Amino acid sequence: MSMDYLLALGPLLIGSYTLSLAVWLWRQQNKRGAVGTVLLTLVTLAVSFYSVFLRQPY
Repeated sequence: MSMDYLLALGPLLIGSYTLSLAVWLWRQQNKRGAVGTVLLTLVTLAVSFYSVFLRQPY
């Protein structure tokens, strides 16, 4: 079970970096790009966590 948490750490780190990019985009008045970046990050994190925690093993 601890391996699952290690596998989830990568997407979390990448997601936090991407969300910081979205904050920077928002401050640069690029609101459309910031919203798109946040949505893309949320979808990617949801798929990653589904594949790590909820998918049935082979």
